[in-house]
Amino acid sequence: MGRIAFGCWCIVVLHAGLARAETEPGLIPEHLRIDDCPVKDPALTDAQLRQRGGEHYTRGETLYIQGDYKGAVEELIASYCLIPYYSLLKDIGQAYERDLDFELAVAYLERYVRDIPPDAKRTSACAADPKEDRENVSRRVSVLRRLPAKVLVQTDPSGAQVKITKGNIPAGLASSGEELTIVGDTYEMTIAKEGFETINQTINVRIGKPYTYFEKLKPLHGKLSVQVSPVDARIFLDDKLVGLGRYEADLTATTYTVMSEAPNRISVSRRIQVLPNRINRVQVELTPQPQFARRQLIAFATIGGGTTTGLLLNISDDTDLAFYGSLGGMLVGLAGSYFYLPEDVPRGTSNLTITSSLAGGVAAASATLLFTGSDQVAAPVGGAGALLGAGAGYYLGERTKIRPGDAALINSSITWGTVAGGLFALSFDPPREIAAGLVLSGLSMGAIGGVLMTSYFDISRTHAVLIDVGGIVGILGGLAAESIVYPTATESEDDSRTQEHIANFALGGMAVGLVAAGIVTRNLDAPKLAIQPTVNKVTSTDGSQTTTYGIMGAF
Repeated sequence: MGRIAFGCWCIVVLHAGLARAETEPGLIPEHLRIDDCPVKDPALTDAQLRQRGGEHYTRGETLYIQGDYKGAVEELIASYCLIPYYSLLKDIGQAYERDLDFELAVAYLERYVRDIPPDAKRTSACAADPKEDRENVSRRVSVLRRLPAKVLVQTDPSGAQVKITKGNIPAGLASSGEELTIVGDTYEMTIAKEGFETINQTINVRIGKPYTYFEKLKPLHGKLSVQVSPVDARIFLDDKLVGLGRYEADLTATTYTVMSEAPNRISVSRRIQVLPNRINRVQVELTPQPQFARRQLIAFATIGGGTTTGLLLNISDDTDLAFYGSLGGMLVGLAGSYFYLPEDVPRGTSNLTITSSLAGGVAAASATLLFTGSDQVAAPVGGAGALLGAGAGYYLGERTKIRPGDAALINSSITWGTVAGGLFALSFDPPREIAAGLVLSGLSMGAIGGVLMTSYFDISRTHAVLIDVGGIVGILGGLAAESIVYPTATESEDDSRTQEHIANFALGGMAVGLVAAGIVTRNLDAPKLAIQPTVNKVTSTDGSQTTTYGIMGAF
């Protein structure tokens, strides 16, 4: 078939039918259709076989020239099965090559090179020398085998990494959207992108063919768990309301905006990255809206300025000096606080300033009375302690950004600790030094207890006020009970005995009132400690079981 020429076009042709069935994609077949030729009709003579074979060959030649390469292959194979002449193998290979089926082209051309007889001669003067043709076709086979295939992978979303390997040997690496050039064969293709499931698949790449793959990547998921205090806080995920107080969901592993809000609380917005295959826990505690108390602190500074100035001037016996000094102190306190206090003094800072000022004055005066019984010494020291306490309270309040509830808790603890110390002193009627020590001890224990409780409990000012009311009611109830038990003092009882009764009943009433108020208001605010009641059974040494009741928690 001298008129059959070699050639190839870089186009995509879809093959079907028997020609495709000869090979698996990406492989050079060893078993060809010519190896399964039908049995020849024994009734046909050699002349008849050559005639029919020539007819198939002529039709195959015509179809080849017309561009019907598949039809040409069918006719040429039919001709070869009737007249198995080696030169037909080259013609079939060239038809496959024109049809861009390079694997089958290589297979038939290699069979042609193999089947050329060693003593083959030219069939005509214009025919190619078989030995030279064997060399030329062998080189052509080498060129065809090296024809690269084009692989293009598109992904949604883009930016994935595409890796093609043969066994453990890399054959190509690129980003999605970039074309890879590889030799035809069977490969493993891996498509990976951070935050998405990795895709692994086997691809059969045929010689010289273009391939395009499109893969929609599935995002990885992680679990997001959000817990917000207070429990009625609203939780928004990317501006969408998703829960109250608590939210859990399996989400695509990416970055989200989690916003929490509650009445009278400062809203909190965070960018949260949900990591794949992990539980991502987020805890948010909403801070109450700042409450400002500039007027309260100005009023206290005015009264405190006059009081402390009067106490400082008490060192002198001049009452006029103390009186006018108090007036001057009030004016200084009013003017100084009015002009120098910022407009947004937090209520917590104001409350702590007042509490620490009063506590500082009482502590300084009580400490002084431990060493001297002179009021002229204790009063000025108490005034100085009040000034120092006010300064320390304001500084600590500003540095710690103390909340009003915590300041109220400290205030209540100091107040009731001091009252308890004073009632003990009143009950025992000890010397002034011991009484001052009892008051100082009560104040110190109250201060320490208040600071410790702020670490474990988060209470509101309302809660603290209710407990204070319980203490006051308890004292009043104790005094009422004392008047019932001891309606009138007999002549045999002196004033110290009556004072002891009053102090004892007031102390007991105060304790009962504080405890009762704490129990009644226990659910008003949530404790920071996870405390819960427990019921257990224990076995004694004699084998009997006893039920125990208690509370448990962790800190």
